[in-house]
Amino acid sequence: MGEIIKDLLSSQKPSYDKVWLVSAFANAQAIQRIAPNILEAKARGANVNIVVGFDVNSTSAEALKRINSLGVNSILVHNARGGHTFHPKIYLFESAGKGAEVFVGSSNLTDGGLYTNYEASTRTTFEFPIDSGEYARFFASLEAYLKPAGSTAQILTSELIEILVKRGDVPTEKEIRESQAKTLKPKKKTGIPKSPFGVEKIKRPPILRKHVKKPSAKPKVSIAIMPVQASSMPKFGELLWQKTKLPASDVQRQKGNVTGGLRLVQSGWKVSGNFIDQTTYFRNDIFGHLIWSAWKTKPFSEKAETGFDVYLLGESYGVHQLMISHKPSGEAGQHNYTTILHWGDLAETIRELNLIGKTFNLYSPPPDQVEPFIIEVK
Repeated sequence: MGEIIKDLLSSQKPSYDKVWLVSAFANAQAIQRIAPNILEAKARGANVNIVVGFDVNSTSAEALKRINSLGVNSILVHNARGGHTFHPKIYLFESAGKGAEVFVGSSNLTDGGLYTNYEASTRTTFEFPIDSGEYARFFASLEAYLKPAGSTAQILTSELIEILVKRGDVPTEKEIRESQAKTLKPKKKTGIPKSPFGVEKIKRPPILRKHVKKPSAKPKVSIAIMPVQASSMPKFGELLWQKTKLPASDVQRQKGNVTGGLRLVQSGWKVSGNFIDQTTYFRNDIFGHLIWSAWKTKPFSEKAETGFDVYLLGESYGVHQLMISHKPSGEAGQHNYTTILHWGDLAETIRELNLIGKTFNLYSPPPDQVEPFIIEVK
């Protein structure tokens, strides 16, 4: 279901100008997987609507923050009276004058619902104008979920998310995983028979990475770059860190094997008048809200991914999904680095631009957004 949703969001034949994603629950990974496609549809002028619930502690705070950062029409639904769970799953794609695709089923906006659970949905296809009347009646029957109103429906904002977090109404991803782990943990009691059920291998979700077209051999960077006018520059958030006089090892230019990333070190950066502790500042303070997972075992390291809006030498390179890795064992010694920002699909561009000696600025996401972060090298 996840790939179907992504394909329809990115479809141009036909191009869907109205989209509704309605789900009882949502988690951050699933939103992150479809976010590039949502932004693509939004850039084409599509009216994208996301409606989610948060009952029974199954929607995370991180998921709501990522939905809010997309800048689309988002509504949160909840009946304050117990026993009334908001539970629909509807995905509707409408192309004016051409047709519509509607899915009604069991798939939530979660990794399980979109990729790994056992789910079932009906798919109804309407062709206009022949099915226009039938579609109008069908749409009307779903309108309470597509366009919820009243006191049980609230527009999703950062302020609303903050209230729900303070109330304990929405858990973090970590809290959800810990709760699930307790439920699934085998009970150590004697006399309990072994489960008669076996295991079936299920394909895992795709890696969270932005798919970009590979350039032709030895591309000219100037061809791929579109200058950004001052009026088009985004509103930068807070300057979180700066590194001056970039060394060759940070920008893919050293001799031998390249590191593939930029080392996040102290670099003389101060917060509130005090030098940062590079062993914790990046992992905990800047990127602590991301979803971290084990990466390597010897020595142990972990990784996370998030979006970065990249500006190099005054020109825009778009939003890229980049990985941050953290190696706790590197914490011994004042000048050691523990965290690396990996260049990913930008590596070749970084090398060709020859950014040795330039200044790297890392900004927080624009106001009221949790991503993308902003990278500026000048």
